[in-house]
Amino acid sequence: MFTGLGWLVGAGLFVAVLAGGEVRGDEIRGAENSKTVEVWKNLFTVVHGDGVDSNTTFLITRDGVVVVDTRVTPMEAGKVLREIRKRTDLPILYTINTHYHGDHTFGNQVFKNSRAIIAHENVRRNLTGSSGAAHLDFFKTMNIPGMNETVITLPNIIFKERMEIFVGGYHLKLMHARGHTDGDLFIYIEELKTIITGDLVFNRKVPYMGDAYVEEWISALHELSNLDAEIYIPGHGEPGGKPVLIAMRHYLFNLKEMVRDQLENGKSLEATQDAVRPALQKKYKTWKNLNWLDANIQRAYLEYSLR
Repeated sequence: MFTGLGWLVGAGLFVAVLAGGEVRGDEIRGAENSKTVEVWKNLFTVVHGDGVDSNTTFLITRDGVVVVDTRVTPMEAGKVLREIRKRTDLPILYTINTHYHGDHTFGNQVFKNSRAIIAHENVRRNLTGSSGAAHLDFFKTMNIPGMNETVITLPNIIFKERMEIFVGGYHLKLMHARGHTDGDLFIYIEELKTIITGDLVFNRKVPYMGDAYVEEWISALHELSNLDAEIYIPGHGEPGGKPVLIAMRHYLFNLKEMVRDQLENGKSLEATQDAVRPALQKKYKTWKNLNWLDANIQRAYLEYSLR
């Protein structure tokens, strides 16, 4: 079975897939200015901005602040901290990484003095040693402002399947669900009927799938859909209602079924890409990152050809 970054590097696919083969630097980097969205009372998400346009969410409780994902550089993380300080002087209690990718973890050093940096155990493994160094080295090739200031700062509390945090009147349920990577977690806040999905959900953007588990990702989204939630905060793109989750699930299901149809007819990878790409381009013509489709088709082809 595939094992995240180690498998990618071993297969020689890491750079090509993450960059979408032909993605330009300005396509990877966010083109819009960052903004802070008040999703719910005391719950805010920072979207867009310089660097990869990954989201950071922060929850202000009566005891302090919980930060979810730290963006792609210390400079970007510093902007998040300033947004927090516009609203409260309470301490940063917990920082949570939804998965290991650098656009969600490379700002960790700004929050290293929080009570804990929390993640799934595979996040720490993927960011440790040579695998973490290779991941950072790749991000340094993308000419993201402030990238050279990044020092990998590891989670110091890890878990395997589930963790619960009771803080300042809120109950946060952290649950592992392998899909986008082998170390994904999502956060369910029942009091707010909100799920912070990490990169299990992209909103109106073709997802990066370089070290994904397609079948398990689909199952994870079924799990999310069964929770009593009204707000979904994705890893990329604007927060929204349940249609955001449904669209992501439909994309993965369509990708799976189209690729499996080609495999059942004995088609090669190239032929499968040529058949599936235009169908997905038509169906998702308003989404960003359409030039990542070939890489996603390849990822699904590799997974389902082994079943």
